[in-house]
Amino acid sequence: MVTVSTIQNNQANYAVSSGSLSALTNSSLEQSFKAQNNKQQRNAENHSLSYYKNDIHKDELVKKNTLAKRIGINIEKTLDIPLIHFPRGLGGAPDYTFFEFLQTAKFPYYIGGPILAALFYAGVKKDNFRSAGAAQKVAKHMALGVGLYYVGAALAKSIINNTVKASRGVDLKQPYAKYISKSSKKSGAFQKDVEFHTAFESADFTRTDLLYNEKGRTPEEINENYIEYGKKYGIKGDANNIDSTIKPLIKKTIVMARAWQYALTAFFVTLGVGMANQPAWDKSSAEGFKKTVTEGIFGKGVAPKDRLHNAKVVVYDYMLKPFAKSFTEFWKGHSKGSSIAGKSVILATAAATLTAITLLLTKTSAKGHKLETTGNNNIKEGQK
Repeated sequence: MVTVSTIQNNQANYAVSSGSLSALTNSSLEQSFKAQNNKQQRNAENHSLSYYKNDIHKDELVKKNTLAKRIGINIEKTLDIPLIHFPRGLGGAPDYTFFEFLQTAKFPYYIGGPILAALFYAGVKKDNFRSAGAAQKVAKHMALGVGLYYVGAALAKSIINNTVKASRGVDLKQPYAKYISKSSKKSGAFQKDVEFHTAFESADFTRTDLLYNEKGRTPEEINENYIEYGKKYGIKGDANNIDSTIKPLIKKTIVMARAWQYALTAFFVTLGVGMANQPAWDKSSAEGFKKTVTEGIFGKGVAPKDRLHNAKVVVYDYMLKPFAKSFTEFWKGHSKGSSIAGKSVILATAAATLTAITLLLTKTSAKGHKLETTGNNNIKEGQK
């Protein structure tokens, strides 16, 4: 009679006879399993990005939400658009997700601006020095306008994100890894097993379930994140069912924050385009900038001290200095009409920013609202 033993590790089962059990225990297969488990454990403990990309099989918040980690996620998500999402969509993958559809919709936004600027440079006639100079001048302002468009959009989002995080503790950029089952038969060679989303993506797709501490043993430990949010929102005392109290506040915060992000983007983009058309940028040479970067920073045989100095020159002389001067020129204007327009745009942008911050601080607060202490907590605005 043969005795059968089963060794389980991850999702693999192996049936062996009792006579060969000792040999299998010392086999390279078991060592491989141990090495894999040790690697997974180390990645989980260090919260490395590779852990979330390869080793998880459930939706999970990305721990240690650092800038470097978010940059890595954004780079990967951007590269996935042409390398994975487009091929899967064009190939008609049956498991194509709504997230992938939204990602591909960003592609024209990413490439449209640079292509527009490049078209103006492409029209420069090299055989006519005078026309070439004028065309390059226009193309340079167009390129600056495109660049400051993206800067303005990023700045508007940053102001709102930092305001919400500082005042309410809600990190609108908090990423989480969404596990996607692989389906090689449907997806062909373009497989995927994880999507990176943000926990507060929208009011309808908020992953408040991931905010619970699944390792907690008591209600206080399980709801520790919600308790911290409660302090930020101004909830005093021990509210019953703190999570039910906080969730509608978070939803309202997300709705206001997203709306103000788009509203401020319009103001900051207008400001950026106006600054891009100022004469301050004409004094900086494109050739000088290119030479300083290619030869002074990335050139061969350049001393580290000189590379650092040239990098400072690029940042200060070619970016910060003309940026500050263009702001002043936009404010003063070059005629009565342009002066009025510049001042109006700058003042409107400042007023909109102040209004956004003020409303986010006041309208999302739980102070002055009545909190029910039995059953599900609901916030009744206007009742004290």
